[in-house]
Amino acid sequence: MGPGNTLIFCWKAARCNSTHKTCPASGRESRVPPGKYLMMAWLVCWLRRKVLPGTRKYGNSHYGSMLNMINQKTITMLIRFLSLLYLAVAAAPSARAIPYFARKYDVRCSQCHAVPPMLNAFGQRFVANGYKLPELPAAEATIPVAVWASYRGEVDQSRDRAKVFPNRVELISADSLSPWLSYFVEWRALSYQTTGTQRLVARHGRFEDVFLQFLLPRVSVTAGQFRMLNQWDVSRRLTLSEPAAFSSGIGGPPALDTRLRSLRSFSWSGRAPAVRATVQALGGDASADGWFHELTLPFSGELTLPVGEESKRNASFSLEARPKGFVYETYYRKNLSSIGTSLFVGNDRRAANLTGVLQAGRHAILATAGTVHFRQGHNDFRLSVGDTWVPREWLAAGLRLDHVSAARIRPAIYPHINLSFPGGKYTFLVTLEQRIQQRNHGFFAELGTVFLTV
Repeated sequence: MGPGNTLIFCWKAARCNSTHKTCPASGRESRVPPGKYLMMAWLVCWLRRKVLPGTRKYGNSHYGSMLNMINQKTITMLIRFLSLLYLAVAAAPSARAIPYFARKYDVRCSQCHAVPPMLNAFGQRFVANGYKLPELPAAEATIPVAVWASYRGEVDQSRDRAKVFPNRVELISADSLSPWLSYFVEWRALSYQTTGTQRLVARHGRFEDVFLQFLLPRVSVTAGQFRMLNQWDVSRRLTLSEPAAFSSGIGGPPALDTRLRSLRSFSWSGRAPAVRATVQALGGDASADGWFHELTLPFSGELTLPVGEESKRNASFSLEARPKGFVYETYYRKNLSSIGTSLFVGNDRRAANLTGVLQAGRHAILATAGTVHFRQGHNDFRLSVGDTWVPREWLAAGLRLDHVSAARIRPAIYPHINLSFPGGKYTFLVTLEQRIQQRNHGFFAELGTVFLTV
């Protein structure tokens, strides 16, 4: 089946309704709403027009050199894979729950997620309470391990180059060990990332997050490796890129080793070995609500179990006893809305951020601005403003603006769209993101799946 026939195939599927009628494309009964089929048909059409040669929008010349780097056969196979995979999942019986917690507590994915991995108010309360809630008795005993695998494509449109690669295979485990102790582990058995020149770097065996959390009334202590900012969890964003106000770093003390120099830097979304103490000064209607004060002591290093020789060079275990400085964060949260400020103070470097999050119906609005002072004496201003719209539990779309004054380039705009289906024992995630910026245009796509191992 060629790309054109695949598009027709998906368009026929779009004519199916959400009742028990037979789909003309597959000949099988389906309960899936027609909007999902239409979205998949749009995705296939977009891939065909945007990437395959002979498109009306860009023509052959713009993507001629790019197609020398991406095999056309691979693109065609990807389109077939997306179409057949989606139709196979859509025609399957309706499933319940996302990996591990949903099976354990017998709930649907929408119980905790707006669109995975973005949490709703119930999911935020569940996490804040140490992965348990009194109203959720365990329904099934199961091993607390899930797998997240993804494949990514990156197109540097301004420089006519592209890369397609498997970027993630990670094991995720989290649970409550006792009424006062919980843990979270996210370990990447396979981890590839690209440099500015799109060279692949292997960092297999690194921990995204690994920590223990001790819970007491209105007080908690977290020890391990985690992100520095807690008011808005960057790990649960729907975009592939991180807001620049959080991800832009501040260089640390000089070092002969380039990796150690990188680990000494600080950013709000950066992970580091650390210890954090949290105090709930003012309680709210839920455990995740109220006024919080947090003090974090981050250290230079990275907790890893490297796999392979290249990963031993790029992601070896490293830890310095001297802290980078200290982080103070205070914020007030009610449901999914919050406002707060954060401050980092280190040797000859400082950073301060003001962050506001507003949940307005199906819109989640983020605005954050901050300033940093570098060791060299100059300052920098960072700004990120975005909105995420979630009209369905399987669909989200949004737009974000990023500005970093030190970059001396116009702000970047990131529109994105997210699909999640079927939300059962396994879940497929599709993310499309465009970067619109002067002399730095790019397109990014990721196809991922999260599933239980047993």
